[in-house]
This record gives sequence, C-alpha cells and structure tokens, in this order.
Amino acid sequence: MSKFVSLSALVLILTGCGSPDGSTWLIKTSSDVISVAEVGAIWNELDQDTKIRFLSANNPVGDFITALGRKTMITTEMDNDSCLYSPMIQDMKECWIINSAFIACIDTLSASTRRNLTEPDLSNYRKLLGSVVWYSSETSGSKGPERLPDLPWALAFAFDSMATGTSVEIEGITYTLDSTVTSPREMIDETIADSARFNDFARTSLVESRVNRYLLSLKTEVLDTFTADTATVSAYCSQRESLDNSAELASWRYGSINAGEFDGIAAFVSLGQPGNEHSLEWVLHSLRNQARLTYIADLYAAEFPEEFSSFEAGAEAFAVDQASELLFKTNVTDVVQITDSMVYEAYIQMDSIPLLPETRVFESVMVPGNIVDDAIVLLDNDNALLELGYTGYTKFLRSGNEFLSRAVYPSELPYEMDLTLFLLEEGDTQWQKPVETEECLFVFYRLVEIIPPHAASFEQMEASIARNLQIHLEEQRTMEWMCELEAKHQFQVNHGILSDLPADPANWSEL
Repeated sequence: MSKFVSLSALVLILTGCGSPDGSTWLIKTSSDVISVAEVGAIWNELDQDTKIRFLSANNPVGDFITALGRKTMITTEMDNDSCLYSPMIQDMKECWIINSAFIACIDTLSASTRRNLTEPDLSNYRKLLGSVVWYSSETSGSKGPERLPDLPWALAFAFDSMATGTSVEIEGITYTLDSTVTSPREMIDETIADSARFNDFARTSLVESRVNRYLLSLKTEVLDTFTADTATVSAYCSQRESLDNSAELASWRYGSINAGEFDGIAAFVSLGQPGNEHSLEWVLHSLRNQARLTYIADLYAAEFPEEFSSFEAGAEAFAVDQASELLFKTNVTDVVQITDSMVYEAYIQMDSIPLLPETRVFESVMVPGNIVDDAIVLLDNDNALLELGYTGYTKFLRSGNEFLSRAVYPSELPYEMDLTLFLLEEGDTQWQKPVETEECLFVFYRLVEIIPPHAASFEQMEASIARNLQIHLEEQRTMEWMCELEAKHQFQVNHGILSDLPADPANWSEL
C-alpha cells in the first residue's frame, strides 16, 4: 500500500496536480518558466486601471494569464530579433528622455517663477493692462502682438510713454514701437475689478511670458552656433535609402545629429503629430528643435541629476512599448493589405446604406489668450480676424486650406462650439464669440455651409469601410500570429491547478 501511495504522489508531482504552492509552474515557454508566486507578484505590480480592465472581463484570471504568456513570447521575440536594441528604438528612447527633461524643465521654471513674483509685479501688470503692441529690434526683428505687461518692465514702461514710430535703447538694444492698440477703459476696469481673479490671471500670464523669454534665450544661444548641411539634408529628404546613417545633417556647439539618429527623432515626433521626412523645411525645423531640446535637457541633467536618472529608468518601459509596436507592425499591420476591390465589395454587400446626419462647414481662427480681448474687437469686421496671421482650428481644417473646415458632426466639436454652430440659421455668417479649446488657446468661428441629412455615397463610406476592414483583418491576423508564437515557443498554461488556487491572484505571491 505504501508503494502505491508513493507512486501516486510521484505521478501527481510530475503532472503538476495536487496542492499547488507558490513554486508550482503556471506558465511555460521553451525559454521561460513562470511560477504561481511570480504571476501573483506581477499582478500586484499592475496599476489600478489595468487591473480594472482585466476584472471587468468575463474571465479575468484566464485573460491575465494569457496576456502574460503572450507578453513573455513577444519579449523573447524582441530579444531574438534584437528589436529592442535596434538603433531606431534606442534613438527614440533618447528622444523620450530629452522630451521628459524638457517638460520637467518647464515645470521647474514655472514653479520657481511663480514663487518669485512680487506685489510690484502685480501692480505693474495692473497699470499696463489693456495695451497690445507690435515692435521691432535689431536682434529679434518684428514682434507682436504682445500684451504690454508681458514684456520686461523697462521695455513695457518705455513703450507706454512712447509715440508710434519712435525708438528707445535698453541695455544696448534699440527697440522701435511700430503700433499700439489700447482697450476701452471700461473694459480694463471690469477686468481688474475682481482682485483675486485678476491676480490669478496676471500671475499665469507673467509666468508664461517670463518662462517663454528664458526658453527663447536658450534657443538663441543654441541656434547662434547651429549649422545644417543643406545638401546632406536634401539628400536625406529625397534619397534616404542611399544615404549612410553616419552622414551628419546638422551640428552646433554642443552636439550633432546624423541621418540614423534623425530616423529615430522623426519616428518619435510622429507619435504626437504628423511628420514629413520628405520636406526640407520640416526636417530643418525638426533638426533645430531637437538641438534646442537637447541643450535644455543637458542643462536640466546637470542641475537635477537624480530627477534626470528617473527619466532614464522610465525610458526603458517606453522602449519596450515601441519595440512591441514595431514587432506588431511587422507581423500584423504590414501583412494586412486592403485593396480598393475589397472595400467596394464590402460596400455593395451592405444590407442598407446609412443615412448621414446633418453636417456643417465653418471657418475659424485660433488665437493665443494674450490677444483674445483685442481679437474680440474685430468680430464685426468680416476678414480682419483672418488677417491676424494665425491659422484656423487645426483639428478639422480642410486639406490645403488655412481656415476652412471639412464637414463636421456636432459630436466632433467641443461642447461650447457645437452648441452655437448647430443652432445658427443658414445665412448667419457672423463671427461667434471665442471658445477656449485648450489652455490659453481660443477659437473664433463662423458658419459657412449647412449640409442636410443624406444617404451616404461610396466615397463618403470608403474611408470608414476600409478602416473597419483593416481592424477586422488585423484582429484575425493577430490571432494567427499568436497561434504561430504559441507553437514556436511551446506555450503552455497549467490549467489543472487553477481551481485549487485562491480566486484572487493578489494572494498567489504569498503561497
């Protein structure tokens, strides 16, 4: 009998059954073994939002184990392909560090500037409020419109007592007052009537203008020594495949950027906004901007080395995410090809053609907060706002047009804007009062055209059908890829022990 028990125990151990503890394997691949306790520890390290996403599913534990197994296989794939350590990912990682340091620098400067504001600063702001100036100097060319109290006090008070067209010399630089606009006294009095609210506004404006001036001085310091090799940059834009990675595109006193490095810079920039590596102007602008960001990041690193080190640690997670995205693109997105015939076939097979709701086209101008009061004065002049030199509301601009939007639905617009725009009667083309869509950015807008509800044409449906097909086929291809990885890495889950484990994975790390 004792022999039978021993043999049974051996079989249970070998098959992974019995009473599992923390050391029992739960996930296996050809190169990794993850125990119950390790899975529990990984669960406990998840942020709350990620936990909630798993817990809201029908099978939270099973989904988490599957996701962890897939992550393990993908990490192995990244290591095998050296994807994580490719020059592109490493350059993007460096950009992430530089960008994080730049943001931290602005936050630090803003906090320090706000702490150092004095009562005389607020008093001076109150005295000078209401005037907007355009001016020029030998060092910075034409400037404006700028609120008078946002300028350095010596220059602001000089302009306040000067006639248009006259000049003044301050710290060896000659400034000429080109133009001034002053708001009506009753408007100024109304603005400063609420002292607490005015002081908050003045502090915010002073902090923003002083930080921007300091950043501009750093930019000037970098660009004074910045040189771009225009011929090499042109070759990068038109013949990238034949240009060596080591070819230097630009240099400045504190560094340089070659073609390979700029590939990573362009990829990082494109994460937040569209880029155009074939545009000479865009590449030159991006090179100058990267030189500025790098210089500021280096200054921040020298002054706050511990904080800078934390960005380097955070960049590792960013690099893993980007390497995963690159792997997904190679194995899924690039594999799925949507053709015109596939899109048209999906259109003609639709059970019914949807009725598109009313849309509207509008014209807009987006202006910074420091001139919004003066821009309001121009509402009654049809084209005056368009001549300020600012672009329209960029989120919905029609291709190739600076001010005119594409046709939009109410749900696409900020609440305050759609509430007005979709109540306007046809023919009412007056400029509307501005809406603050981002901090210190205001949109002036007016109705151009009302497009009534109508049955969708193929041209109107084409983009959404192609998008839906892409999503559907990518989902299919993702499952195929996961099956391929499971076979390649001999992926296994020890399902037999799950019923004997605590229901909450948070408790597994203590088994």
